Amino acid sequence: MQPPLSNVAAESAVEAVVATVIAEMSAHLLEESRNIRDVLEREISELGGDSQLLELLGASIEGNVDTVFHVLQHGITADHLHAPSAAMEYARRLAQHAIPVTALVRAYRLGQTTLLDRIFARLQASSIDPVLGLKVSHHIVSISSVYIDWISEQVVSAYLVEHERWLANRNNVRATRIRELLSNSGSTDDNQASQAIGYQLDRHHCAAILWMDKPKSDRDGLPVLEQLARRMCETLADNPTPLFVAADNLTAWVWIPTGRGAGQLDANNIRQLMDARFGGAHIALGTTEFGSAGFRTSHLHAQQARSMALLTDAGDRIVTSYEDPGLAFSALASADLARAHQLIRSTLGPLADDTDAARRLRETLRAFFDHQSSHKATAETLHLHYNTVKYRVKSAEQMIGHPIAGHRFDIEQALVLQSWLGNSTDSTRAE
Repeated sequence: MQPPLSNVAAESAVEAVVATVIAEMSAHLLEESRNIRDVLEREISELGGDSQLLELLGASIEGNVDTVFHVLQHGITADHLHAPSAAMEYARRLAQHAIPVTALVRAYRLGQTTLLDRIFARLQASSIDPVLGLKVSHHIVSISSVYIDWISEQVVSAYLVEHERWLANRNNVRATRIRELLSNSGSTDDNQASQAIGYQLDRHHCAAILWMDKPKSDRDGLPVLEQLARRMCETLADNPTPLFVAADNLTAWVWIPTGRGAGQLDANNIRQLMDARFGGAHIALGTTEFGSAGFRTSHLHAQQARSMALLTDAGDRIVTSYEDPGLAFSALASADLARAHQLIRSTLGPLADDTDAARRLRETLRAFFDHQSSHKATAETLHLHYNTVKYRVKSAEQMIGHPIAGHRFDIEQALVLQSWLGNSTDSTRAE
């Protein structure tokens, strides 16, 4: 049995063996790199398919293997290294192709394992002393792991930067195409437009506008709205993927596919899903329409619904739908608020006042009209006594200044306008 070597001598012996083994393998760099590439293609499905990406993968592997061989042979430390250019470009290209970063990280770990297996096989085939061989193996694993940790940080950082840049560019291009589509009032080729915006137009969809009241942080803005858009889709049978476009840092335009059995977006269902996660968020719903023309029409309706929600300045109005009773008519009338309020006042008189008594009478009169002027049906709906309804209708007539018979249409429209536009002082504040 040979006497044990000193620490310095032992380290020198380990380094000498490592240098010899790695020098032998460096002579077969292309073969070793190709072997790793074959393993990665076979084991990580996300990396296969695109021929250009595979070629770049091969170049990345070759650059990394060559670098780690030099590190092992010459004891180069990480602070003197430069990441292989092919490896950095490959990481950026994966980001552009939306291949998960986890596939990139796994590729480095699997590549290390594959290379180590080849190195250990050479050591086992040699006549090296087992104790020395164990130290050599430990040294190679330690050094290669440090390199893998270092290069992984480099390529993941490159991936994430490119991912953010690519998403921003793609979203900017998409937003531009969508604005062009919305402003085009002529005929549109649905197939070409679909390819341009990355969303299938040849189907039914409902537009929505989502916005936030002043969020506490950036995480309470668009990220919350995007989560809300996905949550809205969960109310549909098919749980489709929405088209989500940021209009600004607090507002998003959304289109939700409602075809192929997904059903219709129901404002009441959406109101029920609003919980603490979406505090400060508001929704304006358009109508369900078809094709590129419907894409524009539904968005226009969502815009009008949002305008009415903002005009009423009602903090508790979380979800506003274009199909809410009276909204479409009131949206048209809101183009000239002064005349609209003049009409409300001239038709309703003191019944338009902003008082609790007037509000109760207006609510009763609207319900009375909704139930074909039936005192009984109105009483049942409002949970009031029959005589109470009769008294309120009579009181409303007195405030209007004449019987409602023969003037129902005018009165009903004025009530609708007042419910959405409020009184003139509210309108002045909203403007």
